Amino acid sequence: MKAISAVSFRIMLVVLTSWLFLSSQGIAGAEDEKLSENGRVYVMANEMKGNEIIEFWRTAEGGLVEMDRVPTGGLGSGPGPLPAAFGGPGPGPLPLNSQDSLVLTKDGRFLLAVNAGSNEVSVLAITRNGLRVVDKVPSGGEFPISIAHHDELVYVLNAGGPKSFNPSPSRLAPSITGFILNSAGKLHAIPDSTRITGSPISVPADVVFSPDGDLLIVSEVMTNSIDIFPVGQDGRIRERLNVPSVGPSPFGITVGRHQILAVAEGHAIGTEGIGIPNQASVSTYRLTDDNTLEPISRGAPTTQTAGLWVRFTANGRFAYSSNLGSGTISSFSVSAHGELSLLAGVAAITGQGISLPLDMGITPNNRFLYVNAINSFAGAIVGYRINDDGSLTEVAAVNGLPISIEGIAAR
Repeated sequence: MKAISAVSFRIMLVVLTSWLFLSSQGIAGAEDEKLSENGRVYVMANEMKGNEIIEFWRTAEGGLVEMDRVPTGGLGSGPGPLPAAFGGPGPGPLPLNSQDSLVLTKDGRFLLAVNAGSNEVSVLAITRNGLRVVDKVPSGGEFPISIAHHDELVYVLNAGGPKSFNPSPSRLAPSITGFILNSAGKLHAIPDSTRITGSPISVPADVVFSPDGDLLIVSEVMTNSIDIFPVGQDGRIRERLNVPSVGPSPFGITVGRHQILAVAEGHAIGTEGIGIPNQASVSTYRLTDDNTLEPISRGAPTTQTAGLWVRFTANGRFAYSSNLGSGTISSFSVSAHGELSLLAGVAAITGQGISLPLDMGITPNNRFLYVNAINSFAGAIVGYRINDDGSLTEVAAVNGLPISIEGIAAR
């Protein structure tokens, strides 16, 4: 009954404006929903001079062909500074240091993108003719880095300033702000929904909804903790529960079936953004009825370094972690109860020479995994076919993209 009443309440807030917009514009009409059978992959350029979404056509074999670059109307963060090993202050060139900065709605109709350089969020409609910006709103804080979406609810995580693994206590505290996403792609801020998520030195990395949408979850890298916020029927979040992470430096979070979530653990991320060699891990948890976390697999090792991003396949059989410090992707099998078993510490190598793999996207049909990476100080996308046994076979490689890329979504 709770879910029904919550949805009913929120739909009443937006149904009139949605109907009027659809009647007059027809942007998200039935014709546009009849998309090509071929898939797409979207990557956020995140350039400081102007943010763009790079759209790729995905072939039946998983190859990628660039179709278009669509401005979001906002500004990206640009790349971070060079790492110390190359004469810079580090930890760069990572731009946002987050997961889920570009999110595809479950119905496949919209992309949600952060504009960290202008403190905004953009909504892009997905049509048969490509992407089209339908809204852009203030993010509710400073330096948005991650977006959570469930049905018509959206929450944006604002880091409080450019990411740093050696933050100052004087910077703004990170926060989250809620929005209603209506059927026309318009975002409406929920009054009095902004909440502080941690201290100025907590360094958040990801925000996600639980599978049923009743909880909002935030990872805090530097405090080794996970925040849990119950979501009320009015869309506002309730008092925070701070839970210690099983492993150090929790970063990316992915949610799966049966109230299971997985968290990538970077292990002792320092000022250069690189963890202890070969100590990265992934833990799984079950969300309990009393809105807390029950550990299942405790720190399952990847045998790699700085594994920061993690994804489940849609069918829940496999999980993958991209390892910033090793230039690799690790693979796990996942039991029906959420236990992890390492399939391969090195399931794939994401590039020759210096390779920094970032966020990943897995197609809903469980067939392909795509990772955006910084290879030899340029942006790249590498694609893999997910085989029946969970192993990966490379099927695509696109190089020469902006070094500032971060955020990826696949369908």
